[in-house]
Amino acid sequence: MPGYERDDSKSLSNLEYALAGGASGGVTRFFCQPFDVLKIRFQLQVEPISKNSLSSKYNAVYQALKTILIEEGIFGLWKGHNAGQLLSITYGLVQFQTFEFFTKTSSTVLNLDPTASDVHFLCGSLSGVAATMASFPFDVAKTRFIAQGNDRLYNSMFHAFKTMLKDEGVVSLFRGLTPGILLVAPQTGAMFTVHNMLKKLFRDANLMPNNVPTLGQNLFIGSMAGLISKTLVYPMDLSRKRLQLQGFRGRKGFGENFNCRGMMNCILRTIKHEGVRGLYKGLAPSIIKAGVTTAFHFTGYDMFCRLFLASHKNK
Repeated sequence: MPGYERDDSKSLSNLEYALAGGASGGVTRFFCQPFDVLKIRFQLQVEPISKNSLSSKYNAVYQALKTILIEEGIFGLWKGHNAGQLLSITYGLVQFQTFEFFTKTSSTVLNLDPTASDVHFLCGSLSGVAATMASFPFDVAKTRFIAQGNDRLYNSMFHAFKTMLKDEGVVSLFRGLTPGILLVAPQTGAMFTVHNMLKKLFRDANLMPNNVPTLGQNLFIGSMAGLISKTLVYPMDLSRKRLQLQGFRGRKGFGENFNCRGMMNCILRTIKHEGVRGLYKGLAPSIIKAGVTTAFHFTGYDMFCRLFLASHKNK
């Protein structure tokens, strides 16, 4: 786990930290992709998310889930999964490895306490930015796959990247990067900080046997870290997704296309046409996804790290 307060964590190499992060990201993505599909469909819908709106394709979580299953089948809930897997694995590889690197560097070079909350916030923010920049093109591709209906504009990952580069240039692979970075820096920093604080609370209350969190505690601590951090920065997430769809013409049958020129323009136009509540479209499936995803991600990372440690001891 990031910020392990144990000596044997030093026996893991940077490659093992990276592999543990990538593996936990891949497992997490498979189980949580349906939440991402629901969240993004809500975020991209300009029409009100209300049962009283006759122009809205989606008006509630259950209704959206039912509509997707009827119109697109069970695999509709895993649209963009291949791009999402590459996103999650790349993000996990970079995030956890750089976090471990930054926390160790803060101790060895700057002589800081690597378990302190402010150090966790700073190292978490830096690792989140690094992981976002490394994986962002996959995030754009995933969003566009989820946004398109049965009328496909892209047939494969390679076709998607080829078409975007041909029609829109390299810039299309990084649309929404600014709000992405502004989103992920405080979100990841808050996520690692809350996670670290809750671990300390459990440990100080003598609820952790041998100072090692149980599976249930790992899941609870991870889910709370995800819920709190996601809620704090959600409008940035919405603007990122809407910017990623600029220049994309594959949303037939999903309602009006949202047009904007940048992060602030996106936020202001959303407030003007949809009200402040428009900035929180898709919040319900998003915080569920954030809680489940973070719980799986941290717990999976912890389990894979322990597997690597066990393999060392058996040699």
